[in-house]
Amino acid sequence: MKPSKRKSDPGRLVLYKRPDLTPYLIHLTKNTSSTDKFSAYENLVHILETGKIWGSGSSGGFIKGPNKATCFMDVPFPALKFILDKDNADPGDPRYEAYGVVISKKFAYKHGCRPVLYLSDEETSRLKITSDEIWRVVRFEQTKTRKISWIHEREWRCKGSFHLPKEPLAVLVQTTEDAAKLAKRIAKGKPLKSPPQSIIPIEIMCQGLPFLMEK
Repeated sequence: MKPSKRKSDPGRLVLYKRPDLTPYLIHLTKNTSSTDKFSAYENLVHILETGKIWGSGSSGGFIKGPNKATCFMDVPFPALKFILDKDNADPGDPRYEAYGVVISKKFAYKHGCRPVLYLSDEETSRLKITSDEIWRVVRFEQTKTRKISWIHEREWRCKGSFHLPKEPLAVLVQTTEDAAKLAKRIAKGKPLKSPPQSIIPIEIMCQGLPFLMEK
């Protein structure tokens, strides 16, 4: 029997046939009211207006070393409830809120995004990761007395800021009211550098979120 000459695409097989992996990456925003009084929604609109996600540094973005980086996560939409829990999405001191941009992994990879390295401090030192590359590292420690783990986010990063495609796959907003407001803003406001192809209200697609249960 002759071997098949059909070309395979293992990347597509993994991304499109596994329910625990996605063909997209998500960047979530949050309010920055302590510095510029912007809400998470307003920060999302600003990203679309400029076509750019500004990189975070060590002071407010958990990035190690001298370089800034832009962060994304590989999380299926229904699993966002495990990210947007009461600890991470506390409006008073949020790590994330229910607003964000969705891009394809292919675009992200082509423009410098890669999965982060989950390493302990000891491993980071032993592997001799330089200060110029340490932005790739997220701390991962498991001891008898302490656990530091963000591996559930399946984080990807790129060095510095990230320029969005002209038409991102989608944006995420918290409510249907947000979706209507953003659609109206796109239709009647000044042109966006990166207008989304779709607007997805998280309250419609993701059960179990704290802000939904409080309604």
